[in-house]
Amino acid sequence: MLHLFIINKHAGKSAAYEDILSQLKPLNTPEKLIVECTKCPKDATDIARRYVKNSDEFVRIYACGGDGTFNEVLNGVYDLENCAVASVPTGSGNDFIRSFDIPKEDFLSVEKLLNGREVEVDLLKCGDRISGNSITIGYDCAVAKNVDKFKKKKFISASLAYKLSIFYCLINGRKHNFRIIADGRELKRDGTYLLSVSAKGKFYGGGIKCSPKADNRDGYIDFMAVKTVGVLKFVSLLPTFIKGAHIDNPKFDFVTHSKVKSVSYLSEKPFEIGIDGEIISVDKAEIELLPKAQKIILPIK
Repeated sequence: MLHLFIINKHAGKSAAYEDILSQLKPLNTPEKLIVECTKCPKDATDIARRYVKNSDEFVRIYACGGDGTFNEVLNGVYDLENCAVASVPTGSGNDFIRSFDIPKEDFLSVEKLLNGREVEVDLLKCGDRISGNSITIGYDCAVAKNVDKFKKKKFISASLAYKLSIFYCLINGRKHNFRIIADGRELKRDGTYLLSVSAKGKFYGGGIKCSPKADNRDGYIDFMAVKTVGVLKFVSLLPTFIKGAHIDNPKFDFVTHSKVKSVSYLSEKPFEIGIDGEIISVDKAEIELLPKAQKIILPIK
């Protein structure tokens, strides 16, 4: 078996790179251990695919970085069978691993991951892009685009940066005109949407529990659409939303939630969607479910 560590040295704290190396050095294992560092965006995708396609052995890949690095690796190998992928959360958001009832420290332990178990999880596909966590449209995309402004300021954590961006975007970005078709049926609406989420993971935005009923192994897309509401109502209910208590809550009668197999977003002009936090512009977004599409590695407890 080949163990491939793909490290994004620019994700999160710079000391994370040295920490991973310090854990690898004393290991005594007959199996192959290889370390590759990314040099540019999408590099993790190319590295992961190259090693898996050229290997006669089963490859375990450890994506050391944030959700972006993990997503890049998924996009490189999701259609290949001889591999499993682990998220080593050295980045800032690390939302993918939050859906598992396992401490973050265990995902940071090289030894626990090397001896970890493999499970199959569902993925989402939109065009030629893969998501392991969530695909968003509307207000969330505006928030994600502005997060970097706050991350660059001193003493502001990733989680706080997302929360600050939420309030910053209240000035604009709350009203979005798009159509939604879920499982072949168009949602009826009166007015505009604030946002919509198609998810496999429970969290996004650095710990916001937007999809509390999502399950990345249940064979469904956890779908949510939120109608535009006034600023004061939005602000008053935001803490409840962050905690994940908005589903089946009578105060959130403007929220539609269901389990579906496919979701399409349509608009008269190009619009932006967020795929695991990365914002891209599209003419349409057709999201399909890929059940049990990827083996992932969970650390031993």
